[in-house]
Amino acid sequence: MFLSVLAAAAVISSSYVSPAAPIAPVAPAAPQAVLVDCQVTGANLTDCKALDADGAPAAEAVKLAAQVEVPEAFALANPGRIVIKMTVTP
Repeated sequence: MFLSVLAAAAVISSSYVSPAAPIAPVAPAAPQAVLVDCQVTGANLTDCKALDADGAPAAEAVKLAAQVEVPEAFALANPGRIVIKMTVTP
């Protein structure tokens, strides 16, 4: 009798699965401001370089800056280079 109780206890304990640890939710990436130095060329920004970031945030900011269309009045009033702040979420 004692052996059958031990055998049953062994089967029950070996089949017991501990509850899974709760999975922490993944926090969304925080937006990051990146300063980008660009050349004003007509209606576009060209030759853009990130000034205060590296890696993915810098690449994303430069990519976004290249898509900016500059109004003609702004381009005429601000020839040369400008520094803009782009907010990106890498």
